Amino acid sequence: MLAGMLLPLLLLLALGAQGQPTSITGVSVVDVVAGKVLAPQTVVISEGRIADIGAAVKPVGTVVDGTGFYLIPGLWDMHVHFRNNPVDRERSLADENAATLELFLVNGVVGVREMGGDLSDHVLRWREEINAGKRAGPRILTAGRKLDQIKTAWPGSISTVTPEEAREAVRQMKRAGADFIKVYYNEVEAPVLKAVIDEAHAAGLKVTGHLPANLSLARVHEMGLDGLEHGMYLRTPLEAEHERLSAERKARIKAELAMDVAESMRRSLWTHNEDEAKRLYPLLAAKPMWITPTLAVEARVAYEIAERDFSKDPRQRYFFPEIWRSWDISAGRRKPPAGDVLALMKRASKQRRGWMLQAHKAGVTLLAGTDCGVSNNYVMPGWSMHEELAAMVDVGLKPAEALRTATVNPARWRGELTNEGTVEKGKKADLVLLRSNPLSNIGALVEIEAVFRGGRYFSRKQLDTALRGVEERAAVARK
Repeated sequence: MLAGMLLPLLLLLALGAQGQPTSITGVSVVDVVAGKVLAPQTVVISEGRIADIGAAVKPVGTVVDGTGFYLIPGLWDMHVHFRNNPVDRERSLADENAATLELFLVNGVVGVREMGGDLSDHVLRWREEINAGKRAGPRILTAGRKLDQIKTAWPGSISTVTPEEAREAVRQMKRAGADFIKVYYNEVEAPVLKAVIDEAHAAGLKVTGHLPANLSLARVHEMGLDGLEHGMYLRTPLEAEHERLSAERKARIKAELAMDVAESMRRSLWTHNEDEAKRLYPLLAAKPMWITPTLAVEARVAYEIAERDFSKDPRQRYFFPEIWRSWDISAGRRKPPAGDVLALMKRASKQRRGWMLQAHKAGVTLLAGTDCGVSNNYVMPGWSMHEELAAMVDVGLKPAEALRTATVNPARWRGELTNEGTVEKGKKADLVLLRSNPLSNIGALVEIEAVFRGGRYFSRKQLDTALRGVEERAAVARK
């Protein structure tokens, strides 16, 4: 495939940008921890790190005039997917996925947490190539392959039915080089999930994923699950009510009156208990459970694809046709809801966003993740991060709080806050230069003037040149 044969233009630019130090003068540094903008500083970048910073620092090397601009830490998307189209399993989309890597960087996303799929061997190779400077793209952390039940929901997942199978799956992912473990059980016996958690923790790996329908949030927190993906799982029924609903859902699976999606959603929303939320959310904060709300994708696939036409979206030109086809509601995996289900989806989304805000106010740590990738309709790598952070602000977070979910909090999750996540002397120079203040308007994140990845400087002109290169490769693939 074409994308695999051509050296990304952004990599060529990066290779040509190495060498002497770079100094950004007169720039307003955004302190994402304190939520304030510091007086104009000079930031010296050398050997991939912030070598010095301060108002009186003397610039050296290449000088970038930062007057009137704002410097923030590079963003991390903590939930992305690189995978094939499950509707057409025989066709590999490895090169098509690889072609999206540059799109993260040009949008200020310097790192991604890849949540598992059927391209794990490719993703592991891309991770090493990026780390070695041989491929352009964000730093990658990956789960490798997801762990699932006997009938897996996505190709490439590992079926684990017994505790021993679960332990062996974790060991397999550890040997393969996975950075953490992703679970995707719709239902699972508690001993199986506990085996995953215990084995992963013994190997130094965190476990995150979906909440099994038969286990409550309180239960998996007690078991030691490190995180949950998607804000929908912040529902807090009383344990007895959860068990009754779970038992009924299971009993009716093969019955004439099986519980459909609409009924299950109504019942789930009805059983959310505010008193239990007030009790449980502080516990999730005290014994940290990291929540990735994925607000943008939930709205997109739940109801926006039924009401918004993306066929004329100008960003289509940056994606290979098979990626775009996987998002097409007529050809892809996900179909738009209609009628009463559509109205219910909107109501559920609003209610779930309220849960997220309540959890945040209780101290629960949030991670920004978009769920972008194949099959998740029009959730576009790079751009979706801007949408996610804007959605958090719309829900009620302050811009500084939203920024922390993509900078400081991911660094804490990785155990790297002493090395990354803020603009400070000695830290890694993964930075984004903006034209306006994101603390005043989170929409400023789209106004990117430059990106620094591992200290390599990409000007706006170079980023635009890289975008044109992506566009040209995608155009050739469409012929």
